[in-house]
Amino acid sequence: MRSSIIVGISGYTGKALMESLLNNRHFRKIIVLTRRENKRLKNIHLKKVMVDFSNLENYKEDFVEVEDLFCLLGTDYISTVGLEDAQLFEYDYPMAVARVAKIQGVKNFFLLNPSNASAEASEDKLKLRAKLAKDIEALGFENFYLFKVNGIRKPVNVDGGMFAIKKSVGTIFNLVGMGLLDKYKITPANLLAKKMVEVALSNPLDKKVFLPKDY
Repeated sequence: MRSSIIVGISGYTGKALMESLLNNRHFRKIIVLTRRENKRLKNIHLKKVMVDFSNLENYKEDFVEVEDLFCLLGTDYISTVGLEDAQLFEYDYPMAVARVAKIQGVKNFFLLNPSNASAEASEDKLKLRAKLAKDIEALGFENFYLFKVNGIRKPVNVDGGMFAIKKSVGTIFNLVGMGLLDKYKITPANLLAKKMVEVALSNPLDKKVFLPKDY
């Protein structure tokens, strides 16, 4: 039975991932690091920790005996409305989380990042996110998994007939267009969450980076 931490639950992915972990029998304890009070976060397997991201050392005990840390911080993935320090969610806060996690023995680190983040990007934010991924990987976690997305949208009903039709049409279009669709594909939050949980449980050694086509 695994213990995991989610950082960044105010967006679609955070909510979907939390639900997926709580509904999976392999996870006995889910710790949520948050700065906002949320009375809806109630479950016997869920622990809510109100944190100050600028002083994460004060919460290092909550990282003990945690196998997986899912870092969803970033202005594209969480609600930063009214936050004066929003820009710190692009690098400083995720990096601080990673450093504490490494010191406390967290084995697996999962990072959500833009598909077009690179050192050669035209936008400073994309350059910074590329640096974030590189610097976290350099910390030397047992496993560092990078999940790249073009964007996140609301969860979809995967059991509905319309979803199956759209997926089939999209696959055909992607083949004809030689992967063009993957360059613009917006990922449903629940499909990304499902893939993250799947990777956490299987811990693949041959694949560490996941792209929109994988969800």
